[in-house]
Amino acid sequence: MREGMSEKISSHLPAAAAIVLAVLLLACTMPSKGTPVFVDVRAGNFWSGKGLLTEVSEDKRTCRVSVRDRALIVKDLWVDCQRIHRRNLTQ
Repeated sequence: MREGMSEKISSHLPAAAAIVLAVLLLACTMPSKGTPVFVDVRAGNFWSGKGLLTEVSEDKRTCRVSVRDRALIVKDLWVDCQRIHRRNLTQ
């Protein structure tokens, strides 16, 4: 009985590993479109302030940015637009 269970577990292990790897890769990639910006540290706890501005609300008070947190996972957040600053691609 135990042999059958271990075979089932070992046969599902590669699929589970592939799913975990795919989720990690998707969570660590920045979006391909957006305006490069610096996100002020007062808006959150980030790896670096470098992020991408992806959307601005209709009232232009909140901005949607993609930025890496300290675990290097990309977060998609709405923050106060006063915490967003322009940056050049050469920086």
